[in-house]
Amino acid sequence: MLNWQAYPKLKLATQHFGKVPADLSAEEATRLETMLTHQLAMEERILEYAAQAEMTVTAADLNVALDEVKKAYPDEEAWKASMATVKLDLPSLKEALRRELLVSQVMDKVVENIKPLTEEAAKAWYLDHPRQFLQPERRMARHILITIDEENPDNYEETAYARLQTLRGQLIQTPGKFAELAMRYSECPTAVNEGKIGLVKQGQLYPELDAALFQLPERGFSKILRSPMGFHLLWCEKIHAAAPMPLDEAIPKIIAAQLDHAKKKLQKQWLNWLMQQEA
Repeated sequence: MLNWQAYPKLKLATQHFGKVPADLSAEEATRLETMLTHQLAMEERILEYAAQAEMTVTAADLNVALDEVKKAYPDEEAWKASMATVKLDLPSLKEALRRELLVSQVMDKVVENIKPLTEEAAKAWYLDHPRQFLQPERRMARHILITIDEENPDNYEETAYARLQTLRGQLIQTPGKFAELAMRYSECPTAVNEGKIGLVKQGQLYPELDAALFQLPERGFSKILRSPMGFHLLWCEKIHAAAPMPLDEAIPKIIAAQLDHAKKKLQKQWLNWLMQQEA
């Protein structure tokens, strides 16, 4: 007997709770069963529509979907072990994937006649909603990292701090040597790229580094900073002030977002209609 329901149950559990079903609390398990019941009831109605429309799933499409599932695991053995945990054999998994693909076919068909915005309409939207297209301030940053290792005299905490303080003094005098010194002394993989972290916005670095970077003037150096990685010297190479997203960059994003919104709205309306029909 096929146990295909184990697959949507596993997906819901990992998506909503970050756990496999066996690891859920009693309350989480109850919530999962409610979600699963609702999802399967909706899928049954969609699959009835698919059958009436004589939709099918090809063996090639099914194999592609199966390969995508396997890609989430490091190897074949890990995949098989995971499937065994939820008592999901290959025929059951294929049936679950077949149903999933049919549902996707139906939902794609529902929205197949929706047309994307024209570039002119997207441009009008851009001009009418300027605040939605402001890029935050970003900073081009480089750093030199000295790690802490109490088994290596060169990287004792006091020694590492002093080494980086010496480098800071040199760079304040000759900032143009940053790339050279980062490549020579930094113990971060960014050393091969001359210490370049890249163009960052607030919230992307460790909090200690983030706070310091966004207080520096352009071409300013930080004090010696401590993070879980070790000691850092940051250089704010250039400040890119907050500015509107360029029109040519915004237009494809607007078109894609509006199309996605229109599709989801129509699909929701169609599903509401479908569920109201007599079985």
